[in-house]
Amino acid sequence: MVDFTTPNLPGFSEVYNTVAKKVDEIEGKVLDSTNLTATASSLTSTLSTDLTDLKAKTLSMIPELPSLPSLNLQSEITSLSQLTPGSTAYITKLDSINQKFGSGLKTAGYDFNTVISDGASAITNAQSNLLSGASSVSPISALSAAIPNLELPPGSLEAIEKAKAALQPIKDGFKELATKFEEDISENDDEGVYGDGYARDTLDKEITALASKVKSLALNFGTRAERFAKELEAASAQRREDEEFIDL
Repeated sequence: MVDFTTPNLPGFSEVYNTVAKKVDEIEGKVLDSTNLTATASSLTSTLSTDLTDLKAKTLSMIPELPSLPSLNLQSEITSLSQLTPGSTAYITKLDSINQKFGSGLKTAGYDFNTVISDGASAITNAQSNLLSGASSVSPISALSAAIPNLELPPGSLEAIEKAKAALQPIKDGFKELATKFEEDISENDDEGVYGDGYARDTLDKEITALASKVKSLALNFGTRAERFAKELEAASAQRREDEEFIDL
């Protein structure tokens, strides 16, 4: 835990020290011998005020996360497309979208009316293509590709542009066929172009030659090793004879 007992430490935070001090105070009360033997209800009553105070101090450092979801421009335009253009509900919804996202769109370099028009066209065209079988792209996917993805967090006055949502596949991927080699044995040294058959035959010959060379080296090494072993054995025998002669 941070040292909140020593004043004026480099890099200290008054807010964090206040929270740490309160936690230490609550921990001391919990470990107090009197409270260790107290009932749960009694201990809860004792700590209730301290815990409320700790929550308030903590929220001053870490704001409470919003419980409401963010408003999404694409979702709002989808809802708008379900209303009759020119109707009271449509005009009210359009005005609400403008109030929430108009400033954010302008800041990001978009025209509000153009975004609304492009969004409506994307939804209408996708629906028509689905009915006619001309395309399998859903209206939501078409809308995501046509207009920016803006979100308005709870309590915020300015919408934020986010990356476009990745589209999810609706069909299984195609099975990739295994690569097949042709029997072409043509060769063009000038252009450096050779057929698959020529390349395969050349590679086979190189492998065969390399294997033969390795086998020859192994045999030569074995022969040399045997000769060296015999020479070493003869030298050892000669040394023993010399030692026996000296002893005599």
